[in-house]
Amino acid sequence: GHSTLGKWVRVYRAQGEAGLQSKPTRPNRQRPKVAPAVKTKVVDLKRRHPDVGIQKISQFLRRVLFLPVSRETVRRTLHEHQLLKTPRPKPQRNPPQPRFFERATPNQMWQTDIFTFRLGGKNAYLIGFLDDHSRYVVGLDVFRSQTAEHVLEVFRRAVAEYGVPKEVLSDQGRQYASWRGTTRFEAELRKERVHHIKSRPHHPMTLGKIERFWKTIWEEFLVRAQFDSFESAGERIRLWVKHYNHRRPHQSLEGLCPADRFFAIAQELRQVIERGLQENVLELADRKSTRLNFQ
Repeated sequence: GHSTLGKWVRVYRAQGEAGLQSKPTRPNRQRPKVAPAVKTKVVDLKRRHPDVGIQKISQFLRRVLFLPVSRETVRRTLHEHQLLKTPRPKPQRNPPQPRFFERATPNQMWQTDIFTFRLGGKNAYLIGFLDDHSRYVVGLDVFRSQTAEHVLEVFRRAVAEYGVPKEVLSDQGRQYASWRGTTRFEAELRKERVHHIKSRPHHPMTLGKIERFWKTIWEEFLVRAQFDSFESAGERIRLWVKHYNHRRPHQSLEGLCPADRFFAIAQELRQVIERGLQENVLELADRKSTRLNFQ
């Protein structure tokens, strides 16, 4: 009851944890016994809240009731009263989660992918190349068809602007890979001596970072944008990508923008690009128009 609890608190304040342990009548080498009232409280808490574990009970007794009972004491008490569940080993049904991977420097690996959305009642395709280390979008454009020629166009422009990456990671889509022979994209990579990695489902080398970028551009821009022409859409999408690269803090980069990481070793190139970047790049991308919507 309350009087017992009050007594525990007074004893603890005066004598510390030792005061809560019952005193043996003669010295022995056994572990000191915990006051029965403390054990009662442990059992009572577990019965009223069966899902609460050893750690939580120990913390509750310490913080709320001023009873600093060790986790071991709680575990022993629950064990004595047969209130401990023995954890059953979980069956290994699912394959292990893909390991997180990230290249250590810019231009070591680019991820590439194609994103389909509706623009003015027809399909449109974003073809993108994203630097794995920095999440910086090195190349992106919007097209009415998803051809190998368009993929090459975006890749060549990115190379001209930022240099040749060591590796490119793509899926097995027909623009990128072929079961027989060599695609035009693969031939271009060979010519540039770029190692082509083709991702497989449930494999550590997945296209997670560029897929995350598609989710971002869709949720933060495309889903609410209205464009008055296909050309205007292309222009404003490119402006939004500049905003994403240079102005938008990225959670997985600890609040840095992709450009902070991409240009960490090339400050001069960054300054040249940023001099030509208007402050209001997001407003320019965002400006509303009413004629064409995503349907």
